[in-house]
Amino acid sequence: MILLLIISLLLVAMMVYMFNQWSRNRMPSKKQRARVVRELKADMDTWSSDLVKMNKEELDLFSLTQDKQVVKRGTGTTAKGTFTTIFHEPVVSYSYRKYLGKQVNELLYARTAQHDFVYWTENGITSLEIDDQPVGKIDNNVLLGQRTGKELARIEATPRENYLPVSVGNREVGALASRAAKADDPLSQRAFEFIPDDLNDKEEQLLMSLTMRELVRRSVVVG
Repeated sequence: MILLLIISLLLVAMMVYMFNQWSRNRMPSKKQRARVVRELKADMDTWSSDLVKMNKEELDLFSLTQDKQVVKRGTGTTAKGTFTTIFHEPVVSYSYRKYLGKQVNELLYARTAQHDFVYWTENGITSLEIDDQPVGKIDNNVLLGQRTGKELARIEATPRENYLPVSVGNREVGALASRAAKADDPLSQRAFEFIPDDLNDKEEQLLMSLTMRELVRRSVVVG
């Protein structure tokens, strides 16, 4: 009898553990998402260094290097890290969560010194908010406007000379390195090429919104 009681208690404990794991790693409902993002922001405040303000010079120096990246895999994947310049100045911090589901369900929160970016992906469809304002949906690396459904920006899937061109509207605003940097060549760690001198704030935000998502997915989901 005692043995059966112990086995029953272990089974109950295992079921409770599995339920808690499932609850923790399932996609939050739309009503819960604002709270989840607030929690990520508060957590990032405790570990992310003061970020250097992004401008044309920092974009030119932006690297593929991350400072103190942490990736945890299990029932659900979590990750966080900070991208730096080639001089190891922090410029972008992010926090990532992958949830359970047959299709891709995930949350990415990224931060620069000036802007917050929130990406919710539910059943493979990604919605983007910048500074708490809905911008649109990302479909096959193309950002479509929230109200118009028209293309706002895109990052090409096919490399051109080891870079993925990024365009906003009809204008190319940069190109993201398509391959990992070589450890013995610090200059190869630069993430961007072809950044125009007259890049405006809107173009910079859309450029970063597509390239940050690509870099995080490359290092966390694929890597």
